[in-house]
Amino acid sequence: MLYFNMPANLPPEYYSAEINFKKATTFQEKIAALEFLISTIPKHKGTDKLRAELRRKLSRLRDDSAKKKKSGRGDLYTVEKQGAAQVALVGCANSGKSSLLASITNAHPVIADFPMSTVMPRSGMMQFEDIQFQLIDLPPIGNDSTDGWVSGILRTANMLILVIDVSDAPDVQIELLLDQLNNWKIPFAEKEKSENTDSPFSPKSLILVVNKEDISGSAEALNDIKHKYQAEYPVIGFSSMRQTGIDKLKRAVFEQSGIIRVYSKEPGKLPDRDAPFAVHAGSSVMDLAQIIHKDFVINLKYACIWGAGKFDGQRVQKDYVLQDKDIVEYHIK
Repeated sequence: MLYFNMPANLPPEYYSAEINFKKATTFQEKIAALEFLISTIPKHKGTDKLRAELRRKLSRLRDDSAKKKKSGRGDLYTVEKQGAAQVALVGCANSGKSSLLASITNAHPVIADFPMSTVMPRSGMMQFEDIQFQLIDLPPIGNDSTDGWVSGILRTANMLILVIDVSDAPDVQIELLLDQLNNWKIPFAEKEKSENTDSPFSPKSLILVVNKEDISGSAEALNDIKHKYQAEYPVIGFSSMRQTGIDKLKRAVFEQSGIIRVYSKEPGKLPDRDAPFAVHAGSSVMDLAQIIHKDFVINLKYACIWGAGKFDGQRVQKDYVLQDKDIVEYHIK
């Protein structure tokens, strides 16, 4: 516990929020967690002292954070990219982002029925066949204390998944989220115009996940959303409770990522299928050579390809455009 002689009638949300506060490490995490912690405390005479002490602590944290930023040592929030691409989960409070993350990755986020159970980024790795994608769970959109750094993470992510609670005016949620992304000037691409690069200013692929499809009446709502939005974005029905939609979502992430898998092999040896190279669609033999080793670029004579629509070991030019699951054999001078 944070304090002695605490009121005995605190709600369960307080103790979950207290755990999040203890886990916080940066100023942004601590401030966001403490703001939510305070919001869970009921207002009556028995909690006056606790609320006052927590407010004083919050004030000190804000002062310390401001001093650190003024000194030029601010800790702006970033999440180091891992895997083939970084995918950020975007949603309103209680949309089920944390449950989705737990269902399809190796992460173990805090899952609760109350708003703002996520106060800091939580990432996990999603396996799709032989490659992995990094998914990041973020606080819900619309919270002043976290929107600043949340928008920063969204700008640098490669792809966005909008998680929609089908039980709570899903059309309104979608429009609010899309409007907020536009207000933050975060570009997202229609699926037939999708482009994916590492530039934070490039249009990002976007997937709509209609969550909680296990509830009554969800099928009709899901069909309405597909009718309205599926021409622009993939729409996936999902249920963490029933564990449905997982395979469809994983495939949609792969297909929308603009990533292909390419395997390398040495002459006379079998290809290494355990560790494919994840490269952007449209990459050439020479692009992959630059990733493998700079000497390949300088000393490359030619390359041979194994893959769909080609005979085994077909010799190709250096500008040959690679396809998903191609095997490349480089011949060096």
